[in-house]
Amino acid sequence: MSSQAFQAEYFRSRKEAHDWLIEQGYAVSIGKFYQDIKEKGFPVLNPDKTVSKYQVAVYGKSLENAQQPDPSALERLEAMHRKERAEAEIAEMKAERMRREEDAEWLHSSLAWSVVAGLIGNLRDVVRRHLHDAQIDIAKAAGGDIARAPEVYEAVDQVISQARNEVAGSELQIQWEGEE
Repeated sequence: MSSQAFQAEYFRSRKEAHDWLIEQGYAVSIGKFYQDIKEKGFPVLNPDKTVSKYQVAVYGKSLENAQQPDPSALERLEAMHRKERAEAEIAEMKAERMRREEDAEWLHSSLAWSVVAGLIGNLRDVVRRHLHDAQIDIAKAAGGDIARAPEVYEAVDQVISQARNEVAGSELQIQWEGEE
């Protein structure tokens, strides 16, 4: 075999081999190419610093295969993504359930105030009804004329209304649990 035929089968240097790879359209940096030669031992760097053209071509083909995504790897990645998304949705549902349970134990302030207003209204109505029913007994207990019982009722009702207006006009100081 002549030395010229031998030279045709080899690149004179790693740089020349890398330049050929780039010309062929392979996307590989010179650092990666040199690193693969050093660490993987392929393509083989001969003692005279030449590199086999055949091995460089095989190396280029391996780069093509490495750049094409592995379908099973894509499926695994997609399955992992679906699993993470499902776990996040489950965690969100659990958090929402916990918030609902916590909210179920509390009364909203607007609802609490409407309940208080209803109770006060009911109390006023009950007191008025009992006062009306007992107006004669009240007049007798006071040693007065039972014919004037409606006047007693009106006077007591006026006192109750004044008390209600005083309470309605005052501020309530409320300390909610958890506040300092």
